[in-house]
Amino acid sequence: MKRRFFLWLLLFIFAALPLQNVGAEELYKIAVLPFDDGSVQDRWWDEGHWDVGKGIADEFVTEFLKTNRFRLIEREQIDQVLAEQDFGQTGRVDAATAASIGKILGVDFLVMGRVTEFSLKSTEVSGLSLKKGIGLGVKSTNAIVAIDARLVDSTTAEIIASVTGRGDKRSTNLSVAVEWEAIAFGSDEFRATNLGIATREAVASAAQQLANQAYSSGRRSSQTAKLKGVVAYASGDRVIINIGSTAGVKPEMVFVVSRVLEVVKDPITDEVIDEVSEAVAEIKVTEVKDKSATCTVTKKLNNHLTTAVGDVVVQK
Repeated sequence: MKRRFFLWLLLFIFAALPLQNVGAEELYKIAVLPFDDGSVQDRWWDEGHWDVGKGIADEFVTEFLKTNRFRLIEREQIDQVLAEQDFGQTGRVDAATAASIGKILGVDFLVMGRVTEFSLKSTEVSGLSLKKGIGLGVKSTNAIVAIDARLVDSTTAEIIASVTGRGDKRSTNLSVAVEWEAIAFGSDEFRATNLGIATREAVASAAQQLANQAYSSGRRSSQTAKLKGVVAYASGDRVIINIGSTAGVKPEMVFVVSRVLEVVKDPITDEVIDEVSEAVAEIKVTEVKDKSATCTVTKKLNNHLTTAVGDVVVQK
């Protein structure tokens, strides 16, 4: 009896392991860009205190992580690329420029969008002051948050999905009144307010819709075949790229190194619509770490260019 139980246990373990590995390798890698809040008219908050666009992006990251269906790029890395490429100004990032950013970051998709409503209307509050930033009184509050979000294919610049998320929280009661200057966007205190609840509702709705669209039928085969990254170090025939085992890189994988020579802009709108690039070399992975992989140049594809930091690498 014990032997039979042990055999069944082994069969269960070995049957489960391949499924777990496949699931890990199939996770899309995405980056959430700061949202545009340029269309928000009623700016009742202190613009110097809150960056609503980045705050909403951070909330999206939190929601995507809850789904266990994506690998997310850290905000610091995104901010660095935006600064280096001068894409940080409002209105500069469209689907085409987002795709360029996505190639640099080595992601499958980018999430971008606009906050279309971020409103809070309440009665005058008067009452007892409890402590710094917080008082007690009667108020009627109506918080509404609406978001338009898009999922952009970093390879083709195609908008895979465009969704809307909306949150609405109303209350009239004896409650804690908040001085917003003392509250940080995304903090536990913020999340407990009507505005925080409306924000989470709007983001959760939009994030779930985008997650479903990303994994809709017909996209898996075209998106997960190739890993993408950037050269982080290059010296002679030794190249280190910025993706490793967490991204699915394995020894013996071959990547093609490309150099973006020039971006092509629409002469009327000044938007980036294409890019001119040249293949530089083929490299093979020899050693893999969590967030990097060491490679060797196996074939030069251009007599005039050599592999350099910042070059894009795509799995062959």
